[in-house]
Amino acid sequence: MASDSSQNGETKGYSQGLSTVPTHVTLSADQFERLYLTPMTQRQSGLAKQVGNPTPLALGGFVITTTPLSCCLMAWRGATGNGIAFTGPIIFLGGLLLLITSVLEFILGNTFPCVVFGTIGGFWFAFAATMIPSFNAAAPYSSSATDTSAGLTSAGFMNTYAFLFITMAVLMLIFMVCALRTNVVYTLIFLSLLMVFLMLSAGYWRLGEGESDVGNRCVIGAGACLFVASLLGFYLLIAQLFDSVGLPFKLPVGDLVALWPDQTNK
Repeated sequence: MASDSSQNGETKGYSQGLSTVPTHVTLSADQFERLYLTPMTQRQSGLAKQVGNPTPLALGGFVITTTPLSCCLMAWRGATGNGIAFTGPIIFLGGLLLLITSVLEFILGNTFPCVVFGTIGGFWFAFAATMIPSFNAAAPYSSSATDTSAGLTSAGFMNTYAFLFITMAVLMLIFMVCALRTNVVYTLIFLSLLMVFLMLSAGYWRLGEGESDVGNRCVIGAGACLFVASLLGFYLLIAQLFDSVGLPFKLPVGDLVALWPDQTNK
C-alpha cells in the first residue's frame, strides 16, 4: 500500500510537471509582411540579423550596372553600342551579384526578393551572352553569318529580340503588383523597369522596320527610365546601408503595409 501511494504520488508529480508545447505558430498579416514581404527596409528576420542582410549586395550590383547602361542608351557624351561596352560589368556586377543575393535570400526564406534578384540576374547573364561572339547568338543574323556586331543591329535580330523585352515587361508588371505590399520606392523601381522594357521592345521593332528616328527615341526613353530606376536603387541602397551601420536617422521608403487590411480574422 505504501509503495502504491508512493508511485501514485510520483505519477501525479510527473504529470503536473508536463506542459503543452505549441507545434505551430500563426503569424498575423503584419508579421508576415515584416518577415517576408518587406525586404527593402530595415525589417529583417532574426537569421538575417545574425548572418547579415544580403539585399544591399544586389542593390549595389544593380545600380553599378544600370547607371552606366542608362547613360549609354541615352547616348550621353556620344556613347553607342547599346551596352556592349559593359559586357563585363553586366556579367560580374549585374548577373553574378544578383544571383548570389538570390541564393542568400532563399536561405533566409525571403521568396519574393529571391525570385526578383534571381530572374533579373539571369536576364543580365542572358543579355551579356547575346553580345559575346563565342555564344554565336547574333552573328547568324549578319550578312556574313559570322559578324556579331553587324548581327546585333540587323532587322531580323531586333525584331526577334524584342520579344524578350516584352516578356520581361510582363514579369516587371507582376513584380510591381507584388511590391504594392512592400514600399513605394520598391514599387517605383519596378514601374520604371516596366517602362524600360516596353520602350526597348518598341524601339527594337521600330528600328527593325527601318524607322530609325522613332526607334532611337524609344531607346533614349528606355535609357531615361532606366536612369530613374538606378536613382531609386541608389536611394534604397543608401537607406539599407544607413540602417546597417546604425545611423540615428532613417530614410523614408514609403511603407505600404498599413494600407492592406489584416486578413487573419476574416
